[in-house]
Amino acid sequence: MNIENKRKIFKYNEDDILEILSEYLSEENGFDTFYSRSIILGTPGKDLRLVAVIGDLDDINIAKLNLEEIEKESDYNGTHLDLDDSLLSCMGCYFFLGYFRNNYCF
Repeated sequence: MNIENKRKIFKYNEDDILEILSEYLSEENGFDTFYSRSIILGTPGKDLRLVAVIGDLDDINIAKLNLEEIEKESDYNGTHLDLDDSLLSCMGCYFFLGYFRNNYCF
């Protein structure tokens, strides 16, 4: 079997990416059930970034938050080093605040 037959190619739309990242962040921060809002802003390869707010399931006020305003008021508080291999292999690419690089994980 050649190497191309072992490849898996992933193509996610914005909703898929947001769901994967929200679930990952909620799990990493101890939320079993949660309510969240998130948005991807910027330009790929230039200034792509994620803004996400995660709270308890009954925190319905999250729906009223202005994520663009939160983005303007917030400093970066993550680093690609915090992402573990399970997220990276799940995504099929390295994705984090500031950039999107197509590096397929086999």
